[in-house]
Amino acid sequence: MVGGFCDCAREWASLRLDDEISPLEEELLERHLEACEDCRAFEEDVRWATDVLRLAPVERPARRVTIPARRAARFTLERRRTAVVAAAALALGALVGSLLEGPGQPAPSSPPPQVSLLSNDANQLQLDLPRTRILTPPPVPATPPNPPEGVI
Repeated sequence: MVGGFCDCAREWASLRLDDEISPLEEELLERHLEACEDCRAFEEDVRWATDVLRLAPVERPARRVTIPARRAARFTLERRRTAVVAAAALALGALVGSLLEGPGQPAPSSPPPQVSLLSNDANQLQLDLPRTRILTPPPVPATPPNPPEGVI
């Protein structure tokens, strides 16, 4: 059964034929191909098919092939009217909504209270503030853990 790393290896085998693989990927592919017979067979098949296609002579079609030009999108008069009506409805809705919302909250008439940080006030502030706990970071291990087996 093929899956997981075999999928990556098969993609890399295909990319290697076009010289589009990094040195790290090539090294990982080589190590995988040493151990996986299915992927080795896949690489041989892909290499053979690629060589056959690249060595085959270029053929010209028997008759001329033309691709039709794409027509530009056109806005008919009906579509324009619909867009204008929709824009007008949105504008009218926004206007009516803002009128029906009602008056906002009145601004406060008195200025905000003055805060003084004299020694008595500072003590009172300390009493009113919630207590927080200072967290210490967890200890860092002296040596890093070993990587899982099979990881480079």
